[in-house]
Amino acid sequence: MYFVDLPGYGYAKVPKAIKETWGGMIEGYLRDRKQLTLALMLIDSRIPPMDSDLTMKAWLDHCQIPNLVVLTKVDKISRNQLQQALRTSADKLKTKEIIPFSAVTGSGKDELLARIRTAVDHIPQ
Repeated sequence: MYFVDLPGYGYAKVPKAIKETWGGMIEGYLRDRKQLTLALMLIDSRIPPMDSDLTMKAWLDHCQIPNLVVLTKVDKISRNQLQQALRTSADKLKTKEIIPFSAVTGSGKDELLARIRTAVDHIPQ
């Protein structure tokens, strides 16, 4: 099992010309990787999904690549803000399945690991 962190398409601090070359590389990697069983989209819960998030989610869905949205840093927002972030993200990203997650408190860890295990368990032999 491999975890691959692709270049950030939102906040990476690299020249724009370099960032523009990533699209084809990322698309090819995701589209042509037959053993890919789950793509995780990590989105900061404090910021509504950006256009790049919407594009990535729509592309993953179009290519039928299994994916899961993970709202990160949920320990940094109130319960009401979290509920609003979940509603906004679900609406904008057109998904009902979002895992709220905090690396600080461990909230959402068990659910996320369970989803990863399920994806790995369903790898064709």
